[in-house]
Amino acid sequence: MLHYLLKELAPPITSSLRWYSFKYGWKGSYKSFEEAQEKCAGYDQDHILKRIIDTTLKVKNGEIPYERDGIPYDEVQMNFPLLKTLLYIASMNDNELTVIDFGGSLGTTYYQNYPYLKHLKKLRWCIIEQPKFVEAGKQQFENEHVKFYHTIEDCMKENDPQLFLVCNVLQYLDEPYRLLDEIRRTNIPYLMLDFMHYNDKDADRITIQHVPPVFYGIEASYPCRFFSRIKIEDKLCESYDKKYDYISAHEKYYVQLKPFRYEGALWELRK
Repeated sequence: MLHYLLKELAPPITSSLRWYSFKYGWKGSYKSFEEAQEKCAGYDQDHILKRIIDTTLKVKNGEIPYERDGIPYDEVQMNFPLLKTLLYIASMNDNELTVIDFGGSLGTTYYQNYPYLKHLKKLRWCIIEQPKFVEAGKQQFENEHVKFYHTIEDCMKENDPQLFLVCNVLQYLDEPYRLLDEIRRTNIPYLMLDFMHYNDKDADRITIQHVPPVFYGIEASYPCRFFSRIKIEDKLCESYDKKYDYISAHEKYYVQLKPFRYEGALWELRK
C-alpha cells in the first residue's frame, strides 16, 4: 500500500512530525474529559466497525496475516513483551491460560498470539467490548477459545482469568480510575497495562487526538488522556506490585513537539 511505502522511505522524525505535530495527533490541554468531548468531531462507529469486521474476517480466513484498527498488514506485528507475559503466566498455571482482553476489538491480539499459544492445554480469550462489537463478535468470531462479553461481571460468571489485559484503551475512557478499581475487586492475579503514554507531572493531561483517515478511512477525533505516571502508579501500588515494565513501541510520537513513547507494565496482585 502506498502510504506504508512512503512511511518507510521518509526519515522517521520527519514522518512522525508530519502526522503528529501539524494537522493530526494530540492537541490541547483541557480541564475535563467532557470539555474535550464537546470539541471533538467524533467518528462514524458503524463505518469503523464494518471496516474492522472486514479485515478481521480476512485474518480469520487466512487471507491476510494481521490487522489492527481496520488496517491490513503484510506480516504480523508481534508484541513480544505481551507474548512473553502470556507464556509466563500459562507456565505458572499448568499450561492453562484465561485472559480478559478489555477493549480487544474482534480479536486482534488473540489472532496475533494464537500460533504461539495453541499448544496450551487450555486457552480462553475473553473480549469485553462495546455492544455492537460484542454482537458482531458473537455472530462471526466466537470459537472454542474466543468469547465476547458486555461487562466484566458477565465474564467473571463463566471464567476464572489469570490476566486482565488493557492495551491502548485506558487513556480513552472517561473514568479510567473507576475501571482500575473494578479490576482490583475481581482479584485476578495479574494486570497488564500495555501501550500507555504518560506525562511526568502530578496531574493527567487531557488532549484531543486527531486521527488521519489512513486508519479508519475517515477523519476522527476523540479525547485522549496522558496519565500522570506518579498518579497512576500510586493508584496501582495500593493493591499491586510491579513485576516489570518495558517500551511497547520504540517509535517516537509527539504531543505538540514533545516526544513520547508507548510503554507497558505487568502488575501482580498483592497477596
